[in-house]
Amino acid sequence: MIIEKTAAIFTTYKPDSNFIKRIKDVIDFCEIVIVVDNTPGGFNFINKENLNIIQDGINKGLGRALNIGIKKAVEAGCDSVILFDQDSGPSEEILNELKDALLKLGVVKKCVGPKFIDDAIKNIEDIKVNGEKLEKLTCLPTSGMMFSLYDIHNQEYFSEELFLDFVDFDWCWRMRKNHDWDIYRVSTALMPHRLGIEQRKLFNLTYHIPSPYRHYFQFRDTLNLLKFNYVPYYSKFRLGLILIPKILIYPFILNNGLERFIWMIKGLKDFILGVHGVGAVGKFLTK
Repeated sequence: MIIEKTAAIFTTYKPDSNFIKRIKDVIDFCEIVIVVDNTPGGFNFINKENLNIIQDGINKGLGRALNIGIKKAVEAGCDSVILFDQDSGPSEEILNELKDALLKLGVVKKCVGPKFIDDAIKNIEDIKVNGEKLEKLTCLPTSGMMFSLYDIHNQEYFSEELFLDFVDFDWCWRMRKNHDWDIYRVSTALMPHRLGIEQRKLFNLTYHIPSPYRHYFQFRDTLNLLKFNYVPYYSKFRLGLILIPKILIYPFILNNGLERFIWMIKGLKDFILGVHGVGAVGKFLTK
């Protein structure tokens, strides 16, 4: 099985002014670059002649945007895709490593992704990589995922109910359990990526702080994931357990603590009510 035509799919939401510059290597590497814009009202892209931009002025959520991009890639005759978010700026070297790894694994029912390095780290080239180049995992973050389109069918697209958080993990777990896919991280493909809006250290551990509203999705959709039989038991236990210190500690140690607590409670409430999609965050993300 070979890879002849690869589409890069970017999902954007109010991207910064350096977006086009940041993805130059991707534009040069891939046969087609598809940008599915979730900016309400549509973002005004500059120098967009090398991009296939899909805009409807609506924030459709991550899963829906990815599905639109993948279907566009299929229509364009592509046999593989690489998924990115707007903060990713992969080099040609990383792209080649991902493609080579996918080919080595045999392409069909395989997904590969890079190893994330916080973009606050300046000297990535000094980072030493230990262990196997190809690490078999249960899940990967969306940005940097590469897989073939030979065996993608309607039931294998991304969830459109989760809207934002866990869309990537849900897809990986479902593809592994229900469709016999294998998920690999290419440990030598070090990709700078923005993790949260800021970092903190506690007990010598680094953790990343999201925007307050992200706690809504973290609580609501963590609890939704616990219901799915394809989610590994260990992941259910870990994700469910971590909600307890988040609601008991985060409001007191993070800025905007009360706001974060309110979003957590709204997430719990909407889980009980069976609310999906953008839910209570709609007024922030759809305008």
